Amino acid sequence: MLTLLENVLDHADGSYISPEDLRTLDRTIAAWQQRRQAYDEIQAKENVIIEQVMLQLQSTAPDIAAKVNVDGGNKCNRDMALVLRYCATAMLLQDEELLKDRLLYWMQNIMLALKNQRVNDFTYRALQKSVKDNLSKENAALLLPYIAIAHQWLSQ
Repeated sequence: MLTLLENVLDHADGSYISPEDLRTLDRTIAAWQQRRQAYDEIQAKENVIIEQVMLQLQSTAPDIAAKVNVDGGNKCNRDMALVLRYCATAMLLQDEELLKDRLLYWMQNIMLALKNQRVNDFTYRALQKSVKDNLSKENAALLLPYIAIAHQWLSQ
């Protein structure tokens, strides 16, 4: 929404906002309540979602679980929570650029340096499954595109 507002203001640049931009703003505002409810559910279920991912790693990919459990899984849990929170905020504000600018550009460099792409690929697939399992269908559908972006960026 922040990027959208900036773009609308840039397009207007001293003029009235175009009818097309006004319709886009109307759609964005109309979706606010649904996105807010999704955001609240994500926040309430964050620990369950992350715990399920860690359990799935342990049961289906012991080699990956061994890598992420070196420090008791604390770093992996922290990183997943960070990604989940930024994805939730980007979903709430309908702002993919916020996710990229505030988290993914920075985190991608770290993951490349650590060569964690394979681990991230598996982890973020498990995160997508956990989101589907733990959120309502409607709320999962709102969040999953943002997790898919994070998955792509952090698994390359």
